[in-house]
Amino acid sequence: MAKPDHHYGPGARSGYMLHLILSGKGTFISNGQVYHLQAGNMFYCQPGVLVNMIADHTDPWTTMWIRFTGDYVTLLMDTVALVDDSPVFTVTQAPIVKDEMENILKMSRLEHTQDLHYASQLISLITALRATFNHKTSINANPKKILILKATQYIRNNYDTPITITDVVTYLGIDRTYLFRIFKTYLQISPKVYLTNTRLRAAKEMLIKSDTSIKFIALSCGYTSYVHFSKAFRKHVGVAPSQFKNVHSNSSSKHNY
Repeated sequence: MAKPDHHYGPGARSGYMLHLILSGKGTFISNGQVYHLQAGNMFYCQPGVLVNMIADHTDPWTTMWIRFTGDYVTLLMDTVALVDDSPVFTVTQAPIVKDEMENILKMSRLEHTQDLHYASQLISLITALRATFNHKTSINANPKKILILKATQYIRNNYDTPITITDVVTYLGIDRTYLFRIFKTYLQISPKVYLTNTRLRAAKEMLIKSDTSIKFIALSCGYTSYVHFSKAFRKHVGVAPSQFKNVHSNSSSKHNY
C-alpha cells in the first residue's frame, strides 16, 4: 500500500508499464489528462510520455505493476491499440491481461526462473493486450515491422529444426538483403545472429535444467552436429557447453536445501 498522497512525477519511464489498482484510490495524469482511479482500474505508461501518479489522501491505492522493455517488445507493442491518449481501462474490459500480469508476478517469486520463461510469459501478456486492444494492427502497422514480427515468430517456432536464413526469406517471400537491412534497423542485429541467439538461449536453459545429453540438446536446438553447436556456443557464450553445464549445475545444487 502506498502512503497517503505518495507522489511520482512528473516523469517519463524508459520502458512500458502496466498498473493494476488492487484497492484504494489515486490519480493518474498522462500528457496533461487527469484520471481519478479506483480498485479495478488499470493504466498504461508508454515510454517517453510524462506521467504523474498520486495516491489518495484518505484511501491510498495498493497497486501491482510490471515494467518491460526491449527492441522486440517495441515491435510487438506497436501492434497494440493502447496509446498515451487513452491509457486507462478496467479489469472487466481486460480480464486476460490481469491474469497474465499475475502469472508474471508469480513467476518472479520462484527461484531459478530462466529468462526464456519470462520472455515466453511476456509474449503471452502482449498477446492478451493485442487480443483486447486489436484495431491498431490493421490501421497503423508498419509493413517493415510486420515483416520483422513474422520473421522472428518463424524463427522462434522453428529454431529446433535445421532452418537457415534462406528458409526465413523463402517463407516471407522477400530478398535476403532486405531482411538483413530491416533487422539491423529495428533490432540492431542480423537475422543470423537472432537465430543463433534464439538457439543458444534455449540450449543454455536445457543445459541448466535438463539431464539430457549435450549432443541431444544440440540436435534439439537445430544444430546438425555437436561440433557446430560447440563451436557456436564457445564463440557466443565464452565457454564449452560442458563447462557451462557443470558451473551452473553446481550453482543450482547449492541452493537446493
